[in-house]
Amino acid sequence: MTGALARSRMVMIASALVLLSTGCASGGDDVRMQTNLANQRKAAIAFLETQGGVEKIKFTREGGLSGFGAPWAVNAVVTVNGEDYNEILGIERYSRIGNPLPTIPPATAPAPVTVIYSDESSEVIE
Repeated sequence: MTGALARSRMVMIASALVLLSTGCASGGDDVRMQTNLANQRKAAIAFLETQGGVEKIKFTREGGLSGFGAPWAVNAVVTVNGEDYNEILGIERYSRIGNPLPTIPPATAPAPVTVIYSDESSEVIE
């Protein structure tokens, strides 16, 4: 009877741990997603401060840390003067993946820019 009781307790403890970790992961995913979307917005604004002629920014995936001490970054397709450019945007800087962006200084009164986030929500930043 002692062996059966011990196994029963172990199964109950294991089940409780699985339920707790699943519950924490769900809550953690929501917080991670909100943080990610906030970082995408910051990255879009930082990019718009340095690049003019932007019509649209579409984030193609969730952002994150790539490791090796690199800062948070995210992939995006940036539309400038009707052409799409694949970029890696970050809160502090951006990197080119494809063709160089046209040299257009940010306007003193920038045009509205549509930003589409990785969760498909969008907003217009003016």
